[in-house]
Amino acid sequence: MAQWFAESLGATEQTGQFTLIPIRPDWNDGSGLLGYTDIKGEFIEGPLTKVIKRAEEYPTLPYFVLLDEMNLARVEYYFSDILSVVESRRWEAGENISSNLFPKDEGLNLTLPINLYIIGTVNMDETTHPFSKKVLDRANTIEINRVELDHFSFLDALETVEPIPITQDRLQSKYLYLKDVFQVHRQMVEDATQVLVKINKALQLTNAQVGYRVRDEICFYLAYNEEDHLMEFNEALDHCILQKILPRIAGSDSRFDRMLKSLFTIFTNKQYDEPSEEDIENAKYRMSAEKVVEMLRRLEEDGFTSFWIS
Repeated sequence: MAQWFAESLGATEQTGQFTLIPIRPDWNDGSGLLGYTDIKGEFIEGPLTKVIKRAEEYPTLPYFVLLDEMNLARVEYYFSDILSVVESRRWEAGENISSNLFPKDEGLNLTLPINLYIIGTVNMDETTHPFSKKVLDRANTIEINRVELDHFSFLDALETVEPIPITQDRLQSKYLYLKDVFQVHRQMVEDATQVLVKINKALQLTNAQVGYRVRDEICFYLAYNEEDHLMEFNEALDHCILQKILPRIAGSDSRFDRMLKSLFTIFTNKQYDEPSEEDIENAKYRMSAEKVVEMLRRLEEDGFTSFWIS
C-alpha cells in the first residue's frame, strides 16, 4: 500500500524515487542502513545513503523509502542516528536543514534532505520488537488490520488510473516550530491544545502524557488539513489522537482501566458503561473512542492491553 501511494505520485522504482529496504533482524546499529568503513578505510554506502544522495541531486522531486518489516530489529538501535538528526532540523536562510548524519571525523557530509520521506511497515507479533515512545513520538501510526474478504467492488473498476506526478513543493513542510503555525492558525492551535490538556490529565494516571513534540506535530497536521480543506477539525483531531497518542499506551494494572475510561469520556462525553454502537457513532472523536473500547475489552479479558492487536 505504501508503494502504491508513492507510485500514485509518480515516484516509482523505475524513476529511482521509490526504494524498498528490507530490514534484517541482526541490525543493531546504523551501518546496514547508512553504510560503514571497511578494513581498507573505504566507505561502503548503505541503501539509505544512496537514496539520500539522489534526493540531494534532484531537490525538486520527492523520494520515498519503504523500510519493510521495520521492527524485525530494534528500531531504536539501527535508526537512532536518523532519529537524532531529525531533531536537529532548523531554518537557515529560509531553508529547512539538518545536522550531519555522520561524525565529523569520518569526513562525510550528509544531511537529511527535505524531499526524503520514510515509511515503515510493521507487524506486531512474537517475532518482532515493540516501539519505544522515542520512536512513536516522531511518527504517525496508521493501523491497517480490518479484513473484508468479500469486498469485490474494487475489481469492477477496470480502468487504469494514471499516476499524478507531483514535485517536492507540493509536499514540502511549511512548519518546523510551533511559532510558525501559531502566527497563521492561532485559534486552531489554542483549540487543539485545550483538548490535549484534557487528554494529558487522563494520561497522567500512568505517566503517559504527551510532550511538546507531539503537541507541535498535531498542530502541524491540523494546519495542513485546514489549509487544504480536507476534513472537519474534530475528524482531523480524531486521526491525530489515534495516530499519535493512543499507540503509546500499554499496561496491565487498574490505573490503565481508569485512564482508558477517562479517555472514553473525553471522546464521547459519556461515562463508560457497556457503550452501545450508537454511543460510538455519535462520539466527538469516533475512531479514538472505538479504539479505547477495544483496548478496555482486551484489558478485561486478558489482563493486559495495548494499542496493537497481535
